[in-house]
Amino acid sequence: MSNFLRPHSKEWFEALEKQNPNQAAQTKQIISIAGSEEVCSICGDDDANNYKLEGTQAMPGAAITLRLCDDCLSIRKNMHGECFVPFVH
Repeated sequence: MSNFLRPHSKEWFEALEKQNPNQAAQTKQIISIAGSEEVCSICGDDDANNYKLEGTQAMPGAAITLRLCDDCLSIRKNMHGECFVPFVH
């Protein structure tokens, strides 16, 4: 069993609202517009998978897991230097 919160779960949103309320609100809006929780946390693309942030910059809680499409995964790596790896919850 994973110690990471599954993106878009109730617990994930509770943690994210404490860490980054703006990101939580944006992701809720994306999910609402898409009509599904199985979309990218950033852009709403419906071809997305669960990822966890790897490395020392990882903080406890929701901010270290996201559902990401391939494009947003690449952007996070290339523009922000973040390394996300797949995980199964």
